[in-house]
Order: sequence, then C-alpha cells, then structure tokens
Amino acid sequence: MQLKINNVAKIKEATINIDGITVIAGENNTGKSTIGKLLFAIYSSMNNMEQKIQQERNNEIDQILNLLLQNYAMQSGISQVEYRRRYSIFSRKFIERVIEFIQSENDGEVNVEDYVKNTVTDLEAFIAPEDFDDFISECTLKLKTIINISDKKVMTEVVTRWFNKVFENQISPLFEEEMKSEINLNIKNKKLDLYFKENVCTDWDSEFNILHQAFYIDNSFVVDYMSDRYIRSHMKTTDAHLLRHLCKEEDILNGIFDTVLVKDKLDEIYNMLGELLGGEIIENQDGEYCLKSNEYSKPINLKNLSTGLKSFALVKRLLENGSLKEKDVLILDEPEIHLHPEWQLAYAKLIVLLQKEFDLTMIITTHSPYFLDAIDVFSAEYEMADRVNYYLAENEGAVSYLHDVTNHIDAIYKKLSDPMQRLENIRYGST
Repeated sequence: MQLKINNVAKIKEATINIDGITVIAGENNTGKSTIGKLLFAIYSSMNNMEQKIQQERNNEIDQILNLLLQNYAMQSGISQVEYRRRYSIFSRKFIERVIEFIQSENDGEVNVEDYVKNTVTDLEAFIAPEDFDDFISECTLKLKTIINISDKKVMTEVVTRWFNKVFENQISPLFEEEMKSEINLNIKNKKLDLYFKENVCTDWDSEFNILHQAFYIDNSFVVDYMSDRYIRSHMKTTDAHLLRHLCKEEDILNGIFDTVLVKDKLDEIYNMLGELLGGEIIENQDGEYCLKSNEYSKPINLKNLSTGLKSFALVKRLLENGSLKEKDVLILDEPEIHLHPEWQLAYAKLIVLLQKEFDLTMIITTHSPYFLDAIDVFSAEYEMADRVNYYLAENEGAVSYLHDVTNHIDAIYKKLSDPMQRLENIRYGST
C-alpha cells in the first residue's frame, strides 16, 4: 500500500509506503499524526460504502412514504382504531414493495408513477378517492427526488463529513486554504483518489472497495468510558468509534468465530497480555467493565487501572471481542506515552507480534528512542524487518515534509537524542 498526499493540513507533500509497520518520528507539530488520521478517515468513510448508501436511501424512502401515508390517511375520515389497524398493514407492505421495485430497476428507467398507482390500488389503500391522484403525484415526485440523487454525490458528502470530523474542519492546507488538496491511495496497483478544496471533497475516484476496519488509538483513557454509554456524542470521532468497538453491544454470537480464531492463534500475545494485566476484562452486574485480577478477590474498575495497563487492556479487549481482524488497519499515535521504558519494550513486542499474526496495516508515531529501538530489534527477532518502514517528519518553514529513512534510521535517533546532547553540553559547559 502506498499513500501520496499533497497540500493536506500542514504537510506540503509526502509519499508513504505502508507495508506492515510504518513508523513516523519527529518533533512536535511536524504533521506526524496527519498520516494516521488520513488513513482512518479514508477507511471509515469508504468502508462498505455502496451497502451503506443503499441502506440510507431505503431509510429515507421509508421515512418519506411513512409521513406521506399518515398525512393522507388522516384525511380519509376513518376511525382511529380502523386507521391504526389498516395503516400498519398497508404501510409496511407498500413501502417494502416500492423499495424492492426501485432496487430491481437500477439498470433501466424507473417508472415510479405507474408502479405506485398499481401498488396502492392492489393493496386497497384507505386513501380517500378524491385524494388518490394527489397522493400518487406527490408520492412519485418525492420518490424520484431521492432516486435521482446519484451514489457518487452521496459518497462525496459522506467523505466530506468524515474528513471534517476527524480533522476538525482543517483538512485543507493551513499555509494556503484556497489551495487544492490531493490524496492518493494505491493498493495492489489499484487507486483511490480524493480531492479537496476549502475542506470540502470536490471529487473522488476509486478502483477498489474498502472492506476492512481502521482503528485509531491515541488515548488509552477511552477505556474509562466503556461503562458510560451516554458520553460518546461528546467525544472526538476517533474515540467514539473506538469505544463502540470496545463495548460491542451486539448479539452474543456475533464475531464468535473471530474470537475463537484469535484465541487459538495468538497464544504468545495472550500470554503476554495476561501477564501484564494479571487477569481478564469482564462486565459486572452493574454494567461496569472491570479487570478480574488474579491477585485480588474483587474485580478492579478499569478507571482505577494505571494508565499503562489501560493501554494493554484496550488492545486485549479489541482482540477478545473479535473487533480487530486480519488485514485491518491499526493506527497508534504515540503509544509509548505513560509507559515506563520496560513497558515500552513490551508494547513494541506486542505490535510486532500483532502485525505478524494478523497481517495488520500499522501506522505508529513516536518520540521515544526506547520504543523505536524496540520495534527495530523485535522486528528483526521475528524475521519481519523487511515489513517495517521508517519516516522522519520535519518542518521547513510553515510546511512539513516526511522523509523516508528506512535505510538510515540513525537520522531519527539523532533527532531524538539531540535534546539530551544539549543537556550534556550545558552540564559540562561545552558548546
């Protein structure tokens, strides 16, 4: 996978090879997080998009027809009891037939008016005879309006909304807002192109469908809110998305095969997480998520875990409930924050193992020489050093560039060690 960007946020241009693990290092405010956010926004907006648009179109048709039927039925003069009985049966059948008809006529001219007229007559609607023609006309007009909105226009609006949520309405270049932005994603010689101007997606073209999920993790404290279902609307988009998958309030059998495969496949990872956490995550009778510890008689509320343990608990939860699947995208923004150097090494090993076993696409930003070195060492130990790419983000005036330093990562170590060298110079009075 290769990502090319021009004039996005603070980044002037960049070409990033994303094959296995991609590590991006650099000083603060150099655009490191932009790459991960871009990938998250692309995958979230375009994932199963055709299916989502069809469902939304059906929902819109359902809503329009329901309101229209209610308005005309109320004018027919039938009793409330009779109205409720007949309306419930008729509306359901009518809406189902209209949606099925529209879906079956995608390749040809949709004669909505004739079909609506025949369907209403066939189902013996309770619309008053004097209102029948008006109902047919209004119903046809509203349906045609929805049908005539192209999938591409809908998808363009979806992309705009997702990117603006993730980037807080600042996807366009900060150094010149009226300049056009271009994003190109290439997967196995097939392309996805996105174009923006003034924070609006102006056009896009895709040669493939995105079927996998992307997870963006930059805040281990999100596990504190797993028991608070009402806070999601106030969270930033990446956290709210992550929280939905951490809680995964669905059928008990949903994802069960993924969960079993994970447990069978990842013994080493589970053993490592089990040792670090000292227990398993459970939901108690009050609906609160806790760590059932091997050391204590009572479960520990996740809010009371150390910040470092929360980082490991978050990953373990995504694995054990089947949310994180093979070939998904996992974006970790400065995962070493709040971790002791010893745990930074453990987290780096966890990342390498996850990539190896799951074939994940992983983007990692970091400031830590410990963490960087651990990725380098463990990827070599597990014979996958050729699946790790390194980039250095640097400012040049008001804009940022990302440089490929895979073959000379000493450039990153130097950037990270320079502040310590300055302290040494001060301590010993050298210049």
